[in-house]
Parts: sequence; structure tokens; C-alpha cells
Amino acid sequence: MLDDNDFALAWADDTSVVVLEELSSHPQPEVREAVAINPNTPTETLLKLGKEFPDAITANPIFNLLLLENPESNFVRLSLARSTTTSEDKLARLLEIEDEEILLAVARNPKTPLELLEQLVESPPPFYDRDNDGQYEVDDRLFFAIARNPNTSESLLLKLAESGISNIEIGIAQNPNAPLSLLNKFADWRDFLMHKVLALNPQIPNVMLKEMAGGNIDVSIFKALARNPQVPSAILEKLAGENDEEIHHLIKKHPNVSETAIAIINFIEGKSGTSIDLLERLASDQRASIRRLVAAHSSTPAKVLEKLAQDIDEDVLFKAVNNPNATSTVLESFAEFLVKQHQRVTVSNQDRYESIAIRLVKRSDITPKALENLLQMNKYYVATAIASSLKTPPTMLLALTDHQAPFVSIDFFIHLAQNPNTTSEGLEKLYLKINQIQHPNTINALKANGLKAIAAHPNTPVHLLEQLAVHSYYHIRAAVVTNVNTPISILEQLSNNSQDSISTVAKQVLKARA
Repeated sequence: MLDDNDFALAWADDTSVVVLEELSSHPQPEVREAVAINPNTPTETLLKLGKEFPDAITANPIFNLLLLENPESNFVRLSLARSTTTSEDKLARLLEIEDEEILLAVARNPKTPLELLEQLVESPPPFYDRDNDGQYEVDDRLFFAIARNPNTSESLLLKLAESGISNIEIGIAQNPNAPLSLLNKFADWRDFLMHKVLALNPQIPNVMLKEMAGGNIDVSIFKALARNPQVPSAILEKLAGENDEEIHHLIKKHPNVSETAIAIINFIEGKSGTSIDLLERLASDQRASIRRLVAAHSSTPAKVLEKLAQDIDEDVLFKAVNNPNATSTVLESFAEFLVKQHQRVTVSNQDRYESIAIRLVKRSDITPKALENLLQMNKYYVATAIASSLKTPPTMLLALTDHQAPFVSIDFFIHLAQNPNTTSEGLEKLYLKINQIQHPNTINALKANGLKAIAAHPNTPVHLLEQLAVHSYYHIRAAVVTNVNTPISILEQLSNNSQDSISTVAKQVLKARA
């Protein structure tokens, strides 16, 4: 709300210079403009206000006096260069003055005719920005000013865009006369940057490409687009996907904003109510940051997650596979991805993918196909996790008993022997392998643990139980006794051996079965 007292002071003829200088920094523009038009305001203060209120300066009664007294003063010339009331002829004469600030002021002036702007682009003044060798050097400040000027034509904007200078392109993006072709190019700035960088350096690290695709880049050009009143809704919808508060604020106030753009902003801000249709659309967004949000969203349907499971960004894959709506197809695609990545990276970086694979194996919804994919990683701890999984089918467990190094170890065989899905055929093979292992570091107790697991397994064949029932280790014989499938004849044999303390346990089991 306008402060009437301060406004009256700024306007009054009898306000002191000290007060006017203080009011020149007032937070309300109406007050500052009144100071700019007050004849008592000192020249230094008028010069400071001239950039914001050029027409107020030239309308100030004192300005005409200054124009008569010293028409060649920097203040007078700069004020005329900035004012929209200055004639075209006067603006053209001002360009003859060797002063960069005046030159830029004319280039910014919305009343500067197109003919003069074209002249500045084709042939900048000779005094402007020469390097040490006296050669002309392009400086983007002049072209940036022309790019923002509302009088600059579409054809001239296209010519300026050829420079490839980012600051000039930001100026073009704000101009209402900018052609749609350029606006679309700027809206796809991330994709353009990636192609440009890859062309210059094909070996650029993936982490840098990930940042350009959905992370930290300068979003100034997106802000410039959002300020352009002529930008269509389709581009605003692209910009809405940027995780930037200022861009979102500009889009919400834009005259062409659509309901879809608002819905995308709400999605980015984590608000509820995102439609399935919008999630499907955003799953194809070029920005990995948006695809990650879709992959993690609780409402993302299975078919979208299956698509995201093929994404080139591994963070998208991680979020898709951890989504509660992920299907077996998603898990299997992710398992295949882990194996491929494990093969691509250096040995020092393989541990990361191995640990992820182990966590995947332990999921309750893991599928046999995913387990089969992960087994191709050919890593001991991954294979051990598969050997222990209740989701591993009997045929795969049987195949694991025949695996060669690096899986030939008693510890690995114990995991297989403890899996309730291991078949009698597999247990027979394990029994032979455990007994055959002869290694200087093999501990008899470890072998005993393997045989104990076989003795306790419900699928162990009777002929193995008979051999294990007379084993020298008490715990192995005890496992045979407690095995629900141990025949009565074996239990009776063990119960009749008064020299063996296991007889008491055997008698208790016989009594319980009676």
C-alpha cells in the first residue's frame, strides 16, 4: 500500500535535499519516481534514478535548464539516451559519442528504431571494445541489450542467436518477438548442452552428463523464458518441471499458464493429486530428475515402472525397483542391469553393485529369472545369498552344487544344505563334496556343520541318514535323531546304544512318535 506521507514529501517543492536523497531509496517505486521528477533533487541522485525512471528525469523541470546550460554533460546525454521521449535523430547522434554507457543506454531504449539496432549489430561503433592489438572484439553487453529491446525484429534476433553466447541467448529468450524455433531450443537447453558437450568431449564422465540432464545447471535461460509473455503453454509445461521456486512463481503468474503446468509444479513440489496420465507423460521427460520422481511416486503404475526399468540413469532404476508397485519385469530388468554394470566398471567399483545385488536377492518378491540373471555376476557372496534364498527354485539349487570356483567352499555348501528347497539329489552331491574337500585350512568343525545341516534336512535320503547316524560327532547324530523323516529303525538303533548319550534323546523322540 502506497505511503501517502512519503509520496507527498517526494513530490513537494519544499522538501529538503537530504530528505529527497533518503526517499530515493524508498521501497515503493511510486515514491522513488516522484523523487526523480522533483526539481529539488540533486543531479547525482537523478543520475542514480535515471536507469529506473528515464522519462521522469527528462520530464523534471530542472532537466531543460541543465540541457540549456550544459547539453554535453554526461548526465544530460545519458538521460536522453535512456528516455523514450528522445527523438530518433537525437538517439542516432548520441551513438556518435564515444561513451560505452551511452551506447548501451541507446541499445536498451525501447524507442530506438530497428534501423539503428541493425546498424549496431552489423557495425558496432569503432571505439567499442578493442583488444590490445586494436582489433574489434565482440562484447555480449551490447548485443544483450539489443536482444532484449522490444523493437528488435525476429530476423535480427535470429542473427544474434548465431553468436552462441549464453548471455545474448538469455536476452533473446525474454524478447516477445523471439521466434518459436528459438524459444523451443532454449526450453530444451539441457538436451542442447549435453549434445554440445559430448561433441566437444565424447569422453566426458557420466556424472557430469547426469547433472546436465537433471541436476545443477544455470537455469537463467529458463527464468528468461518464463518472463516472456509470448511463451506458449507447451513451453511453460516444460519449464514447470524445473525444481526452481522462482521459475514456478513466474509460471503461475504467466498469462499463458495451463492447468497441466500447474499440475507439474504441484508434482515437483511433492503435492498430492498427480494423475496417472501426467505420470505417464513425465516418465518420458528428458530430465532424469523428473523421471526419478516418477519412479519413486506411490501412484506410478506398473507399466510405467517397467518402462523406467530400462532407463539410462541408474538412480531412476534404483527408485523404480524400490517402488511398491514394481513388477517382476522391473526386478528382472534391474538384475540384468546390475550384471552389465558390474562387468563394465573397474574391479575397485564392483563392490557397490555386488552389495545391491545381494539386497535384491533378499527381497521377498524376487523371481527365479532375476536370480538367474544375478548368478551371472559370478561373485561368491552374491551366489551365497542365492543359495540361501527361499525363493531359489530346486533346479537352480541343484545346479549350484556343481558350480566351480569361486563357489567351492564348505561355507557355500552349508548355505545350500540349509536351504529347505534343496532336493535329495542335491543333498547327496553336497554330502560327497563336503567329505571330499581336502584343504589345509579346512576346519573339521566346519565340515561337521555342513554334515549336520544335511542330517537335519527333511529331504535327506535314508541311506545318508544311516551313515550320519553313526558319525563320530554328537551334534550330527543329534540332527539325525531330530529329523522328522528319520526312520524308526535308525532311532531304535541309536536308542539301544547305552554307551552313547544320544540314546536318551532317541528314546524321547520314539516316545513322542508313538
